[in-house]
Amino acid sequence: MTQSTQTSPPIPRQPIGATFAVAVGVLGFFLLLQFFAVAWYFLPILREKVVESATVASVPPAQESPATPAQTGNPTLPDRPQPDPLLVQKIGRLVGESDRSYRVGDYETALKGINEAADLLPDDPGILLRRARLLETLQQPAEAAADYAQVAALPGLAPELRAQAERKLTQLGGVASGTPANPATENAPSPNAPEMREDTGLQPGASLGIVDTKLRDGSTPGTKTLRVAIKARPGTSVDSRQMKLHVSFYEQDETGEVQLTNSQVVSQWISPPINWADNEPELLDVTYILPDSQLPGSAASNGAPGRTFVGYSVGIYYNNELQDTRADPGNLARKFPLPLYLKQDSQ
Repeated sequence: MTQSTQTSPPIPRQPIGATFAVAVGVLGFFLLLQFFAVAWYFLPILREKVVESATVASVPPAQESPATPAQTGNPTLPDRPQPDPLLVQKIGRLVGESDRSYRVGDYETALKGINEAADLLPDDPGILLRRARLLETLQQPAEAAADYAQVAALPGLAPELRAQAERKLTQLGGVASGTPANPATENAPSPNAPEMREDTGLQPGASLGIVDTKLRDGSTPGTKTLRVAIKARPGTSVDSRQMKLHVSFYEQDETGEVQLTNSQVVSQWISPPINWADNEPELLDVTYILPDSQLPGSAASNGAPGRTFVGYSVGIYYNNELQDTRADPGNLARKFPLPLYLKQDSQ
């Protein structure tokens, strides 16, 4: 028997009507029309952007030029050249060396150094004030007054510096202004000479300073106690292990010669801990046995009879460099000058 296979007829294709074809054509026409309209609108903008980008890319960035006098609002202020770093370093070295020489009483060397700095930077108020105070110390009031007058005349000077310079001019008797000076005071040192201190009470450039000394009778009869107030520069971290204080008492023997005492001297801090953390002075009491007291430890008991107490000098060192000195009477500092530097193993 032959098996018959039934085949399904193919799915007939629907004819595309004329209406549909017309509708698609109309829709395509409107889409094409919209595309050209959009292109017509945005093409000029796009062209402008492309041209602008090409122009910016072809021009290198302009170098920033210094402001003109009109831009700064000060037509008389010329452009100031940048200072030479080597020159700044040299001036700083000269000023620092002058300050150190002043602290040890070597005023001639200090003046030489500050004169070199003034030649390199003639109108610096700090340099001029230092030189003026040195000239006062060296008993040259007319030259000192000239420097104070130059400081007072500087434009843009801080009010406190101008007031300081003017006050010094008044103390010097108006020498710089041509007013006849008082003969009795013309050769007298200024009330602050030979001191040269900042508002902090410290010597210029010093990390530590002796801001006060007071000598009084000790708690034991036949002794003297010297209280020394030591202050650190504000904002400076001080390592107390690197600080050394030298206190010397002087006596006059029977021949009139002034010598360092060989009496016993004992020191004690009275404001521990010694850290200068709150910018307050630290206080040290130094007790000295008078030479003629006959107490144990006095000069007489140590084999030097007939001596009398004359005065004292104090020097403070930091990192083995002298920071400040005090002496009473003042000529002891000149007669027995302290070294600028201590040896590394000095205690």
